[in-house]
Amino acid sequence: MSEVPGIRFAGMVNKQGRKIVGGFSPSIDPLEKDVQKIEMLMMEISLDLSMRKEFDCSLGNICAIVSYREKANIITIPHKDDLMLLSTEPELDIHKVIQIAQNSLNSNKIIEVKTP
Repeated sequence: MSEVPGIRFAGMVNKQGRKIVGGFSPSIDPLEKDVQKIEMLMMEISLDLSMRKEFDCSLGNICAIVSYREKANIITIPHKDDLMLLSTEPELDIHKVIQIAQNSLNSNKIIEVKTP
C-alpha cells in the first residue's frame, strides 16, 4: 500500500457517480459534511468526465482533471469504466500525486490516506 500524506479523500467512483470504495482520511475533518452534497459532487464529476471524453478521438485520452480550490484540490483520474477521485491539501505537488495514483491504479494497489 502507498501512503501519501496530504490526501484528504481517495476513492473509486463508477460512471453513475456512486462511490465504489474509499473514503476520507480518518485524521481529517471533511470540509463538506453534507453526505448528499458529497454524493452530488461525485455525480457531477463523473458526468463532467464522460462529457469531456467526447474529444478523446481528436485530443487524446484524458490522463487527469484537476480542480484547484482555495482549501483543497480535486483530482479525477479515469480508470477503465470508473474514475479515481482524490482530494488533496492545496500545497501538495499535484503532478507527483497523479503519478503515484496512476502507478497505484496500474498495479492494482490501494492508496492509503493520511495527513502530514
